[in-house]
Amino acid sequence: MKQGMNRLFFFIQMLLLCTATVRGASLSGDPQWIIQQGEVNSNGLWGTHFISERKGWAVGGEGAILHTTDGGVHWQAQYKEKGERFFSIHFPDALHGWAVSWTGKILHTDDGGRKWTEQPTPAHPWLWDVYFSDLKNGWTVGGDGTVLSTSDGGKNWDTQKLGTNPLLEVFFINSKIGWIVGWDGLILHTEDGGQHWQPQKSGTHYPLESLFFINRSVGWAVGRMGTILHTTDGGGHWVSQKSLSQNMLLGVQFSDEQSGWIVGGSGIFLKTEDGGAKWNKQTLPLEQTMEGISFPSPKQGWVVGWGGVILHTADGGATWKAQARGFSERLFDIQLINESTGWIVGEGGLIFHTQDGGNEWDTQEIKSDHSIFSVDFVSLKEGWLVGEKGLLLHTIDAGRHWKVQPQLIEADFSTIFFLNPKTGWIVGETGLIFKTTDGGKKWRLQFSQTLSNLTDVVFLDESFGWAIGNDGTLIRTQDGGNQWTVSPHFTKAQLTKIVLKDRKTAWVIGGEGVIFMTTDGGKNWSRQESSTSLSLFDMEMRGDEGWIVGDMGLILHTSDQGKRWSPADSGVVQRLNGIAFTPGRKGWIVGKGGVVLKGN
Repeated sequence: MKQGMNRLFFFIQMLLLCTATVRGASLSGDPQWIIQQGEVNSNGLWGTHFISERKGWAVGGEGAILHTTDGGVHWQAQYKEKGERFFSIHFPDALHGWAVSWTGKILHTDDGGRKWTEQPTPAHPWLWDVYFSDLKNGWTVGGDGTVLSTSDGGKNWDTQKLGTNPLLEVFFINSKIGWIVGWDGLILHTEDGGQHWQPQKSGTHYPLESLFFINRSVGWAVGRMGTILHTTDGGGHWVSQKSLSQNMLLGVQFSDEQSGWIVGGSGIFLKTEDGGAKWNKQTLPLEQTMEGISFPSPKQGWVVGWGGVILHTADGGATWKAQARGFSERLFDIQLINESTGWIVGEGGLIFHTQDGGNEWDTQEIKSDHSIFSVDFVSLKEGWLVGEKGLLLHTIDAGRHWKVQPQLIEADFSTIFFLNPKTGWIVGETGLIFKTTDGGKKWRLQFSQTLSNLTDVVFLDESFGWAIGNDGTLIRTQDGGNQWTVSPHFTKAQLTKIVLKDRKTAWVIGGEGVIFMTTDGGKNWSRQESSTSLSLFDMEMRGDEGWIVGDMGLILHTSDQGKRWSPADSGVVQRLNGIAFTPGRKGWIVGKGGVVLKGN
């Protein structure tokens, strides 16, 4: 289920990468946005628990708690928190559950996960596993030999220190009888609810990662170097079973004394039908390391692992299908030109097109595998795309054929904007701005007065326009770009999107959750409260109403021009890159993991 501490280097790296955290979001209520396609999460998953063949949870990176009510056909994020990592989740019934993390956090829900709240604890060690035998009695184990226990559903947690080695998993068959496994082949046993723990001889010094008991006598423990141990007397004696593998084994579960399953490193999957006398290797559709396993019935089972992978079996593990593959493509931009017609662009030259209001998205082909960052159609037929390494594409037949244009420069273009079919601008790396006045036959370089990477450009008419970029760069022109003027910096954050209402009123958004508004043509910019430090990537304003999308599935909404921004539930943990609305106010959002959200 969980890897041992010789993964310390990997986790130290991740700690360094995730030092900046934000408050977690517990998501409740009916979502205003529904997931049409794509994967809700691309972060590693370390634990899963199903209480039936339809209801289950999975937890992992970026504080993700995912939930399904239809056997994994659809997953939705119930909770997320930047920089957090949950390693285990357990539900003793359909409503009450607990999740534990590497920062020592214990979250609890009493409504099936619609709302998660943190329970106070006297210590905050790295927590690897949590288990509740009923609604009152629970245990969680972790680093430095720490055991936390509760007898009142987590209102109060007591601390025990059982040595200094990491404790990796805990299992109880009732409120009194349980076991813990951990580093250095450690196995501990209690018969009084954990008041006293006695060591059992495992016969190995390899870390033991997971254990499972059918009853008070028969159980298994698994760990590093393909270690499988079996007992028939409650752990009085542990006997080694042959695994035919030296992979780390991270999760084990049995449905009865004969039928069991094990998952582990590099996609290893073992199955037995004779209590482990013989373990058979079986092939999973993906080779990522699998960390968590849950079989609510002998036939139906799920495993989760690195990269957000979720696999499902309906035949006891004989065959598996991927419900989430992880590492999916990123979608960067979307444009809707009427109620039925639109385009989505993304990584590796991806182009999707709809002619039926987004019910179906068909792929359009181009002769390039460079990522496409921006799309702009000037009519139903004519459109433009820009992307990596100076990629510039043009179509006059709604994308049935895309023609690669002569390369202007070998630098990334971030945005293309056409004011009308003849006049348009492109912005990109190192302050690049190109302009055309003849529908793209010729492009002329403009001097932006900056070397910062430019991320967006917009014009109100043929004279008045703005461009924005890294390090708070904001430049303005009043003559179509013949002369650009650099505005005084009011933030050091990367600016990602600018929206103009008129010559006086505009908004800019960017990294660190910044939202700024001007009502005097840019002489002064006032910051609007976003209540987040997550990066913001795209924005739409319709009158007084507006929407912003950002990192970790963030959606913000205002109905008063930004005086107050409120979060909306996206149901995903993915970074959201683009948002667009049809004239009739049907909304769409695209992002990482190939995710497409539809306004509900």
